[in-house]
Amino acid sequence: MADARAIAVVAAASIAALSAAYGGEGEASTSRQQPAVVCTSEGGSPWIVKARGTLTRTKSKNEIIYDLDLGGQSYTWRFITSPQGSTTIVGPGFLLQSDAGARSQQLYVTGEIREHAGPIILSLAIGSRCPSWLRK
Repeated sequence: MADARAIAVVAAASIAALSAAYGGEGEASTSRQQPAVVCTSEGGSPWIVKARGTLTRTKSKNEIIYDLDLGGQSYTWRFITSPQGSTTIVGPGFLLQSDAGARSQQLYVTGEIREHAGPIILSLAIGSRCPSWLRK
């Protein structure tokens, strides 16, 4: 039986995709803000909006930093690429506070996040709407 507090962080981005996103030598850092929405679903039920906020993406030569501001809570995570091409991910910790079972988290280079805690799914989506996909 999996420990309810087990942490499984899976990066859904390849090193090649990250390297392509960083551009050339001497590139200045750039930032972009986007609306973001946090939604949950339990046992395949329809999505429920839990929070709305702003996701800021800051990109430099070897790093992408995400800052999520949900009004009263904030989270930061980053994708760091070494000169050798390997990528390290520093995660935000779980957004979903639940002891509903085995947990996992997927961090995407787009800034989106998916978490699972037993039958509960959390999705951080860019934009103002919950995602259209839902695992049955």
